[in-house]
Amino acid sequence: MYWGTARFYPLTYQSQGIAFEEWVRLFTLCLAPLIAHIAAGTPRPSYISKDRPRWHDRLGHFNPTSILFRYASIADRRIRALNWDASTMAATNALFWTDDGWDGSEEMILRSLPYCTHLPEHPRVEFVSWEMGKTIITTLQGTQPLYCLISIMIGSMYVNTHMAVDDIFPILALLGLLRLSAAFWLTDDFVYTTSHTSQRSRMSLSGAHTITVEENVGRKASFDSLLESGVSMSLSVGAQFQPISYWPSRLFRTAYFLTIVAFAALCTMFLIPWTKEESMYTTTSILVGLLDTTFLAMSIILYGYYSVRGTTSTVIPCISSVWYKIYTVFMMIFMAALLVISAIETRKTPCGEFTSLPGETGDIATCATPNTRLFPIHPGSDRSDVSGVTIRSEVQPAIQGEQRAFKFWDR
Repeated sequence: MYWGTARFYPLTYQSQGIAFEEWVRLFTLCLAPLIAHIAAGTPRPSYISKDRPRWHDRLGHFNPTSILFRYASIADRRIRALNWDASTMAATNALFWTDDGWDGSEEMILRSLPYCTHLPEHPRVEFVSWEMGKTIITTLQGTQPLYCLISIMIGSMYVNTHMAVDDIFPILALLGLLRLSAAFWLTDDFVYTTSHTSQRSRMSLSGAHTITVEENVGRKASFDSLLESGVSMSLSVGAQFQPISYWPSRLFRTAYFLTIVAFAALCTMFLIPWTKEESMYTTTSILVGLLDTTFLAMSIILYGYYSVRGTTSTVIPCISSVWYKIYTVFMMIFMAALLVISAIETRKTPCGEFTSLPGETGDIATCATPNTRLFPIHPGSDRSDVSGVTIRSEVQPAIQGEQRAFKFWDR
């Protein structure tokens, strides 16, 4: 089917010739950026309430939009901090579940102190730690699609945009690079709990004061205990951070916002024909474009809206809203459907690459490189060599049982 210069291929089952070990490799490559992005960006919750969140209350934290918002908020809070210590870093990284739901506000830095039983040793990430390992993993995954994008822009290489099942989440790998903005202040080396035996904990506050909290079994700690301990109101949250109008904060939020917009523009370029040359689309490539564009558009709207409003919470404020939960479930169903459809369309080409494009057109579009010209060799053809080039022939069984052969003429 054609629409202008765009050619659309219907959904076709063409994955029956792929071996089991190849499926294992394909699904590993497919799920690696998804799992790494979610595992690295979603810490375990910290409960300072006797109640526990319901299953649907937890869903929002696995939404990539929530993860991007959290990275930006942590980095912004560090930029605005007048005194950044271990307790501030721990409370900034924690996902607090309170009697009123999720709370990532700056006020939780003080309110959470009576519940804290363990703090990190330093106010920055340990270089030999799990958090640093997750940063390295997500960064390495993000460099590959970034390299491909740069190569496309400068025209130094051909990139297969008709992705198979092994490459349907490249935008998640690319967005993993945004973790670098907060990489030095990400930690999971803290513990907050409401389960206390008789204990005495001593914690630092803003590097100049210490608070001693003593509790007995069954006694619930609260913010009032801080006031009873004689903590001056001058140590309020407002005295710990620069205002949201602080110009380095504005500069960072603008740069972060524009980076997400740039990623969305690149996704739109792949989804919408913007040249006079023929563009080929499979069901897989269309769904990948729609998924990425939808997710990035929502991220742009929400991050832009809350940035303008001056939100300082590390938890996206709408995380408990019914519409945000519906959006999160929709994204999960969309990803699952994309995984199934791409697995149906995926096939192996004669050069060993995988694509969702069918037939000879897919073979040529996938296997062509700047240094290789592909010529289909049909029965009766006598072209076997050309002066000055090296010729390689490969044969692969086609879907109907006949053999399709190509000669790769390496310059």
